[in-house]
This record gives sequence, C-alpha cells and structure tokens, in this order.
Amino acid sequence: MSEPDVIGYSSHDWRKHTDSAVVVDDKVEHKALKVNDSRVIFVHPKTLKEESVDVSRLIRVFVNNQESHKRSVK
Repeated sequence: MSEPDVIGYSSHDWRKHTDSAVVVDDKVEHKALKVNDSRVIFVHPKTLKEESVDVSRLIRVFVNNQESHKRSVK
C-alpha cells in the first residue's frame, strides 16, 4: 500500500483532489487544460534526458513541501 502524504492522502487517490483544477495559459484568453489530463515534459538539467511528470503529481509534491518546509516554498 502507498505511504500517506503529509496531509494524509496516499499517492493513488491524490488525483480525486485535483479533478477540478486547471492549468491556465495567461497569454491565451479562456485557454485552460484539466490538470488530471496534463503532463509537463522537460529536459532534466543534470541528466539532459527528457522527463515527463503528471501535473497532479507536481501539485501533490508542492502541497507536501509547503506543509513540511513552510519557509522554503513560496
């Protein structure tokens, strides 16, 4: 079974908490993507390999870090 996050959710059920969240493009009016249907694709600066991360996972990591390290996450 998955380990619970700092705020008490396991990783397998986190997406139900981001179901209504959207990613907004500030440069395009009314352009929004559903978080649970979106990924970030980038080149890792240390390995120079292309990586892909679900946006819902980034939100989970951000919330956990915010709870654990209140001063370092803005």
